[in-house]
Amino acid sequence: VGILTLVLCSCSGQPTSLPWDLPAVSSWEHQGGLVFIHTESSLYALPCSPFEMEVAHPTYRWVQDKAAPTLFSVTKDGHLLFQHFQAGHSGKYSCTISYKKRGIPLSQTFHYIVFGYHMPGGLDTVLLFHSKLCDNEWTKRFLWTLQDKLSQLEMEQHCKLLLTATFCFPSLNKPSDEFIVQVQMEVSLFGPNWDEHCHSQDTETVTDCYRRTVRHNL
Repeated sequence: VGILTLVLCSCSGQPTSLPWDLPAVSSWEHQGGLVFIHTESSLYALPCSPFEMEVAHPTYRWVQDKAAPTLFSVTKDGHLLFQHFQAGHSGKYSCTISYKKRGIPLSQTFHYIVFGYHMPGGLDTVLLFHSKLCDNEWTKRFLWTLQDKLSQLEMEQHCKLLLTATFCFPSLNKPSDEFIVQVQMEVSLFGPNWDEHCHSQDTETVTDCYRRTVRHNL
């Protein structure tokens, strides 16, 4: 009876790796890079991995580097969801994707630094109203009504309107019985849900969305 012995070797003298050998490393760390999210973005989905990973039955674990981390939702695909992003959501985030390959537990962790930003500037607007009165109580009631109308406009146009100052003074034409109510306000073109038709992950699409929003609101 003969015995057949199979020996695998390489010409360099190093042993050849067998396909079922355990990997030298079972976990990896990656720097995912910087992520910029516009404040008040209605929805932004940050993927766990910056590139597509074809692995079976992965699990995802997100960690926020803060003493009091904010609770966020995670999709079944491992995307971290930011809704109505605020500057306070900025910080360091890490996502670990765990999976098995040939029965061997493996994991990869991606680290991100998230920054909230906004478009500086806006429009300073002055509204002039003619009135028969310049009474403080009447002016207050008028401003309440005006604020209600402006709130409806904010929802329709997805902008922000902030009253900054109010003045009441006699008109030049009829100084004795006609007054001018001057209302000053700041107008921001990027209010809640301004980006409801934008895709936040696509930089070019977001830039085009800014331009469309500005043109529409102007």
